[in-house]
Amino acid sequence: MIFQGLFNILDLYFEEIGEFYNHIDKYFRDIISRAMESMDLKDFTYNNIFEGISTTLKKEFIELGFEKEIIENYFMDRALDNNVTDLEKITSTFEIYESKFAPIVYEIFLEQIVDYLVEDKAVMIMLTLKSKGFFPTEFILELRNLKQLFQKTPDRIENLKKYIHIQEKIIHKFLENKKKIENLEDLEDPREKLQLLYSIFRIIAFFNLQKTIDFSHIKAYLQSDMDEWLASVPLITLKNPDLYFCGIYLSHKLGVDINNEKVWDFLSDLYEECVDEFEIPLYEATDRVYYFLKSTEMVQLWLDEDKVSEIIRKPSEFLETNFFKNFETSQLVVILKLYNLLGVYHRIDNQIIKALLEEIELRITHEGIKQYRDGMITSEAMYYVVFVNYMQNTLDKLKDYELLGSIVSRIYRNLEFLDFTQDMNFDLVSELFYSCECLKLFNCIETKEMIIHLAKYLFPQEVVQRILDSKEIVRSTTRLRHIKVNRNTGETIY
Repeated sequence: MIFQGLFNILDLYFEEIGEFYNHIDKYFRDIISRAMESMDLKDFTYNNIFEGISTTLKKEFIELGFEKEIIENYFMDRALDNNVTDLEKITSTFEIYESKFAPIVYEIFLEQIVDYLVEDKAVMIMLTLKSKGFFPTEFILELRNLKQLFQKTPDRIENLKKYIHIQEKIIHKFLENKKKIENLEDLEDPREKLQLLYSIFRIIAFFNLQKTIDFSHIKAYLQSDMDEWLASVPLITLKNPDLYFCGIYLSHKLGVDINNEKVWDFLSDLYEECVDEFEIPLYEATDRVYYFLKSTEMVQLWLDEDKVSEIIRKPSEFLETNFFKNFETSQLVVILKLYNLLGVYHRIDNQIIKALLEEIELRITHEGIKQYRDGMITSEAMYYVVFVNYMQNTLDKLKDYELLGSIVSRIYRNLEFLDFTQDMNFDLVSELFYSCECLKLFNCIETKEMIIHLAKYLFPQEVVQRILDSKEIVRSTTRLRHIKVNRNTGETIY
């Protein structure tokens, strides 16, 4: 999903992109048709046809010269989960191809085009693709012109080169440490076991690597040792949530059947502790409230209006000036996010909302976004600030800040120091995840502000100008996928 905005830019730039897609479809329709005729399928069920198309496409891409690891990763994308809700609407093999596979096929080709723009080694495979008839003549001329623009701007070549290798380097890092990651499931300390695996799993899931890692040990632990991990330990943070949340989250994502009634009882007790211990729970225990509410949503334990009122209560007198100055940037955003999620945003004193937003803006600098007024720049802070501006529909406030360069640099630096042991730095894994989440926002929030951010950092000025002049940011006729970001929760919408 960190290439979506990049592909949107190419889709906007090339006038002949539609004809290029047509050539791709024709080629693979012929390949699939011949493959299906030769397959000994006793039952032409959806699943059989789906697997036949998948196998055929993967084999053909590798024969064309595409890297096997890249192709395998694309075909692990959750968009290809073969569970359609309306099978009766699928009446032919080609409808399955068009609805499930074609958008991903286009992305594979567009990624190869990006490689060609910045990598000399990509020329050979491009010549192979040209010989197979994939490129219309007019499209070849457009592609040649774009490559010449890049050759005149070497800084953009370097930026784009670093950017497109992020996914490859992260996937390689995690796959080469597969055994080390699996061994972390056997750590004795529940905190190390669950918090480490939670942090690592979020990155694994981001890049669709779940099927490549054996999670059988942690799944068994989650099911058999609920009394051990269903516990609340103080000093949690947004980066490293409490044991119970990690356990519920991993159970939910790994399909582990846990005792929901036991979880409900635990969360009910936790609620009582929180509202009794804190005068202003949402401000004094933001992290605890946030993960408590996320947990109740996962297990479908809904709070009534009275309980919500207790969580968001505030003193009778308004908060003193600079009350929020010592809060983390991410905490400030989460407070606003929770007001929104709980449906009470419109009921909160405007002075409080204004104070929160003004404090957030104090953390934004041209070098990046700080976690405290005088603190360090972090990817976590950058993610939350971009998100809150998306939530508030004020992304234009960030238009003059160059954030992408900082995010990319942080990813490379964190990858270099990442080591999968029980002593690994939790914050390092978290920062890597938030960096990727930042890139998701820039790619999947399909607004002019976000597309321009990407274009300015990755493309020559001529491309930027064409987008600025464009009346539409995403073509109404585009055939690409459009993964979205929920404006309230930040969750990915597939």
